[in-house]
Amino acid sequence: MSREAYAYFSPHLAIGNPKDYINLKGTSMIQKIKRFDKRQCLVSILPILGLPILGLIIVASGCDNQHYDERLQMRVQKLDSDLMNRWSTSGVVVTEVTPNGPADRAQLESGELISYVIAEYPIKTVSDFNDAMKNGLEEDNNFVLYLKDKLPLRVALRRRGDNVGLSVEGSGTVRVKEVQPGTPAANSDIQVGDIVEKIVDERKIYSLDDYKKVLAKLSKQQVTFRTTELIGVKIAAVSALGNLGDVRAIEPLIDIFKNSTELSLRKASISSLQRLVELSVLNDLFQQFQRANVNQLPADSIEPQHLEAAAILELLTVDRTENTATLEAPFGTQFRHRSEALYEKINEGQLAELVQAYIQITVEPEQEIRRACLAILGILKPVSAIDALVTVLDNSAEIPGIRFQAGLTLSQIGEPAVDALIAAFENGDTSTKDIAASALGGIGGTKARDRLIQALENTSEPAIQLTLVDAIAKIGDAPSLQALERQRAQYQADEDSGIRIFLDEVFKNLEQKSM
Repeated sequence: MSREAYAYFSPHLAIGNPKDYINLKGTSMIQKIKRFDKRQCLVSILPILGLPILGLIIVASGCDNQHYDERLQMRVQKLDSDLMNRWSTSGVVVTEVTPNGPADRAQLESGELISYVIAEYPIKTVSDFNDAMKNGLEEDNNFVLYLKDKLPLRVALRRRGDNVGLSVEGSGTVRVKEVQPGTPAANSDIQVGDIVEKIVDERKIYSLDDYKKVLAKLSKQQVTFRTTELIGVKIAAVSALGNLGDVRAIEPLIDIFKNSTELSLRKASISSLQRLVELSVLNDLFQQFQRANVNQLPADSIEPQHLEAAAILELLTVDRTENTATLEAPFGTQFRHRSEALYEKINEGQLAELVQAYIQITVEPEQEIRRACLAILGILKPVSAIDALVTVLDNSAEIPGIRFQAGLTLSQIGEPAVDALIAAFENGDTSTKDIAASALGGIGGTKARDRLIQALENTSEPAIQLTLVDAIAKIGDAPSLQALERQRAQYQADEDSGIRIFLDEVFKNLEQKSM
């Protein structure tokens, strides 16, 4: 995606003032309005990945694939076929900019994708208006109309040759003379008497031939380039950082997550950070391989939980018949050398502090990011996050799934979260009680168990009763089972009772587990 100095697409977008126009031989101008932000993202990513950016973006050199623009003094080249039209990507890539030339003064840089050429037609006469409207409709049946004291309006025809329904009058100051009912002009916010300032013609660049054709056509006009970031390449690079398991990836990913204006990049960065946290948990397993200096160990020598997690993450393969656990190449075999440094960095506390700040909906509106932050906290289990997690749990404006995940995270933190969960249960709404009770059941322990039993014996709300029964059953010790038996006895005569049916099912499941 791209960032614009100004935009023409919608009457709801504010328009900024053009700046830094460069005069080309006194007859035409160029403005570079969007920049490939290499500093913020790719510069920090690609040295780790070892990816040459131009190698990803452009095809091999060849006369048919590139063009040197004498007027602007820069070389452009067609996109690689692998990238053409992927992620809505099209245009030509700048591969060379002559120092101190027009393109250089417009701050165009090697590696940028030119996706639009935009021509502006100032309107001083009726003839100016008619010519500009004709040129604007020529390629794509639409143009952008600038009226004084109004936001830009896009006027579009369904078919070539349709009537726009707009006429003007005047010289020096050109005003709308007539708007014909039922025409595209009538469907826009155009009124008789509006002052017409200019018409803007946006030409999308699909190929090298498009670029040459459009620049030749608009050689006499004030021209603006819109350059677009190759967001798909960036996303791939950010995702790759998560898969590397390299401690050097953490700081660039944090920087992207905190500072990027691209939501897709922020999502990719927090997902990669989550992946790195998941990998760091397996440090003990990989240190077994590292200490033995091998890539294969007996499967029964590894903790089953770690073995399963590593297999799910496709870090190793398990052969039960041969009793072997073998690290997958190249990532698994390389990660055993990296795991310790990653583990130490992840557990310094910086990442836990960071994601804790982004679990509140008032801070981070994107729910996918909040979910990832909660998942990271569930793995790291920082006691410092308990109050913030309870705030999420108790927030009725939050979506139910996020509230539930906050409760799950508190359950993963364990015993230190019991008091906060008990307080949330006692003071919260029905949803808060439901989630807090379930979390307390997941933690277990005497304090959590006794409070759940007390609540069950004093609650008549059916939904909460069912949650409490389930939570107490999770604990499953003798006092818990005794409390459930007492509860079932109260409903012995009521065979249709929902709580009675649920208790019968609970005991049936407990009996099966004990067999």
